[in-house]
Amino acid sequence: MDLAPYVDQLRRELAVAAGAGGDEARALAERLAAALDAATRLALLEALSAAADEITRDLAPGSVEVRLRGRDPDFVVTQPPPARAYEQAEQTAAPAREPA
Repeated sequence: MDLAPYVDQLRRELAVAAGAGGDEARALAERLAAALDAATRLALLEALSAAADEITRDLAPGSVEVRLRGRDPDFVVTQPPPARAYEQAEQTAAPAREPA
């Protein structure tokens, strides 16, 4: 997942908002946007990670993970096993009961 379009959109919106304040405000906004690039990416990664955790809680026993490839996050989805396979695994793991 490429985060650049989201970071660029934030930079553009900051420039538009600063445009109302004149040239000095616009120049300051451009400098701030460049300095905030890493912080913006980190905040987006934290939000994606939190979302993956929430989805995993609902998807259990499946899961969703966020992994970094360079500067870009990738999602890895592990599907839950089919219900039949899950039930068979539980039965195999459960000790046999002896009659009382």
